[in-house]
Amino acid sequence: ASRRSSIGSPRHRGRDLFLRAGQPAWVIGKFAYGVLDDDIKDEDVDVWLLRGCGSTWTRVGTFRTTEDRAHPTVLGVEDTGGRLYVDLTAEGQAPLEVGRHRVLLSVQADRSAAELFLEVLPASAQVVVTDIDGTLTSSEWAAVTDIIGLAPPEAHPGAADVMTTLVARGYSMLYLTARPEWMTPVTREWLALRGFPPGVLHTTLSALGAVGGPAAAYKTTELASLSTELGLVPAWAFGNKDTDAEAYDNAGVTPAHAYYYGLPAADARGGQVHEDYRGLVPIVAQTPSICP
Repeated sequence: ASRRSSIGSPRHRGRDLFLRAGQPAWVIGKFAYGVLDDDIKDEDVDVWLLRGCGSTWTRVGTFRTTEDRAHPTVLGVEDTGGRLYVDLTAEGQAPLEVGRHRVLLSVQADRSAAELFLEVLPASAQVVVTDIDGTLTSSEWAAVTDIIGLAPPEAHPGAADVMTTLVARGYSMLYLTARPEWMTPVTREWLALRGFPPGVLHTTLSALGAVGGPAAAYKTTELASLSTELGLVPAWAFGNKDTDAEAYDNAGVTPAHAYYYGLPAADARGGQVHEDYRGLVPIVAQTPSICP
């Protein structure tokens, strides 16, 4: 039975994914409450799917959250309890078409919810990857201000314009942050609030996040998975730390398309150092559009 009333507010989250047409469409969620991120196990969760730009939700079914290690690891997401793993195809859903699809996960007992997005990429897809804290946010410590409930941080002037311009040229966005997993919803809200285009958002899977060497290792692993699963190396990359440069270099990002805000040139591994996104808008606007 649930202990929701005694352990605090919901901190549920869903795992965004890039997919290729024909790949299994996994819905992966985590359900937890309170500042201790106490997961709830053996709870009923309704799963709803909204395809593309449609307006009609389809009920996929009701599924139960897991006990610890009850389900095999899927796409690097280990079962730490309170998880949900649903293969839409195995549940009788027609294959997802190329485009962006929204999934809503609703706990039956109290109707608290989480959402996630599945982006099915065309064969011609190219991806932009960007860090968030200090790269898009005006402060390296933006995650801390979110945790303690201060006003949402500002974005660097022009940062949203750069990303929006690249999306308009046909690129898909990957927001790759070493924040803890439970910050997925507030991070998604901040990106929308500051005018950043929709994309796939990935955090670490831990409750504490990562800094330094572990952050570089996490991002390296994520980008290696992007290459292995989808055959993609980011065409553009944005960061602000030497750990970002390390991960992007490990992934094989072309240095001419790797931009680092305020990073000493010696730490940029051949990438481009800058102090103002507004100066990058004309550069990215000149990149050729991606043909569908």
